[in-house]
Amino acid sequence: MTVGEDSVRGADEARRGTTEGNGCRDLPPRSGQHADAWTARLLTFSAGAVNAWGFLSLGGVFTSVVTANSALTGVGLGGADPTLGALAAVAVLCYVLGAAGAAWAASHAPRGGRLCPVDFLLLELLLLWTVVGWWLAVHGDPSGWERTAMLGMVAAAMGCQNAGVRVALGARVPTAYLTGLLTGAVAEAVTARRAQWPALVTLTLLVLGAAAATLLERLLPGAVPLLPALLVTAAWLNAHTRTGARLGP
Repeated sequence: MTVGEDSVRGADEARRGTTEGNGCRDLPPRSGQHADAWTARLLTFSAGAVNAWGFLSLGGVFTSVVTANSALTGVGLGGADPTLGALAAVAVLCYVLGAAGAAWAASHAPRGGRLCPVDFLLLELLLLWTVVGWWLAVHGDPSGWERTAMLGMVAAAMGCQNAGVRVALGARVPTAYLTGLLTGAVAEAVTARRAQWPALVTLTLLVLGAAAATLLERLLPGAVPLLPALLVTAAWLNAHTRTGARLGP
């Protein structure tokens, strides 16, 4: 899910500038970074779960892997599989819309109002829990158009997550776009002979999230959408309780 030092500094300054008058209260930087790390871990696990569920149950495309979905869109345009290409295009478009919404919410929160920067997750939660309710209402067997709508909503949720994390928490906590993270870790290992353990932990969490969703799909398919929704809910609660952030009265 990569920005430069200016973006990281901007995110840090925005977080420091968020005061009780705006509905948030900051703790020392180390405490905030610890909270960011746990929030990112929960979001990474959820990203693996969402991508696996989307691939297995919502049409065979991913919800946050824009590179793969863009290639699948081209496959559809080339005539090999128009249906798959159309689904991939829906996922990309909805991802972009979700990213735009979360980026706006995260960047405007510190300037006023009662939301903290991490409250971009509320938009993601709205989308995920809506899908959970819809999935349960149709007993895990949606029609074709319902499946497509759910794919679009979940892709938008992942766009919310990735863009919101980038704006609010900075480049040090990628949660779903791991190509750049893995490339950087490999380059660092070769050039500096230094292992990037955080990158390996993040990659492992994504794989474990996908594995957990796949097992749940086999054992209790009706409950699969609950996994990412609960994980993102836990991430939002962690971001608030561990940094001391509180909604204003």
